[in-house]
Amino acid sequence: MRSSRLFSTETTASADGARTGLTASYARLVRRGARCAAVVASWARIILVRMTQPGVRVGFDSFIGPGCTIRCAPHGTMVIRRTVLIRDVYLEAADGAVLTLDTDVLGPHCMVVARERVVIGAGCLLAEMSVVRDQDHVVAPDIPSIAMLFSATPVTLGSNVWLGAKATVLRGVTIGDNAVVGAGAVVTADVAAGARVGGVPAVPLRTSRSGAAADVRPDDRSPDATAAVLPAQRSAARADFTSPAR
Repeated sequence: MRSSRLFSTETTASADGARTGLTASYARLVRRGARCAAVVASWARIILVRMTQPGVRVGFDSFIGPGCTIRCAPHGTMVIRRTVLIRDVYLEAADGAVLTLDTDVLGPHCMVVARERVVIGAGCLLAEMSVVRDQDHVVAPDIPSIAMLFSATPVTLGSNVWLGAKATVLRGVTIGDNAVVGAGAVVTADVAAGARVGGVPAVPLRTSRSGAAADVRPDDRSPDATAAVLPAQRSAARADFTSPAR
């Protein structure tokens, strides 16, 4: 009786383990299929953009997610390299403007608009709803608002810049390499390399916490330290969006 009960228990455990293994296999297969479908859909969007907008140069090393809007005027230039546009991203380059992205990842609902020149360097991360613009509306007593006149000054983001959610970078701003802009900040002046800024308008930040990799002081920041500060999941996110299967 005891051996029969033990055998029954072992059989049930084996069956449960087999079902669990089968479920995990199905889940991996579904995830792989979803990645393949997303990449194929991105390729279709890239082909459509290249066919309909000659000023846009984008390769299959990039990913264009659903709901993204890319507008390049006939005499504008837009270069997109190794960039993931997750979804609902808005990119615009006006006549004569140059927009260059070598950005790694733009989160949902980001907006980048160039009327003269916007350059976003390699390895940058723009969190959801970030805005980068190189122009302001011209406001004067003798100019009606409906005239929609703009004043533009180039914007440059260096390499490995991190913009927090809802951060805004305004015209004429240069952000140095490895800088971090806090969520909701409005950047109206240049940001030094490795600096951490936040607020409206953005100002340099210091923190009382110590010992954490994310709290390295700007003057102590080295390339190795910066690698620790920036999100480790960056390469994983790129792989999820750009690889048909993994």
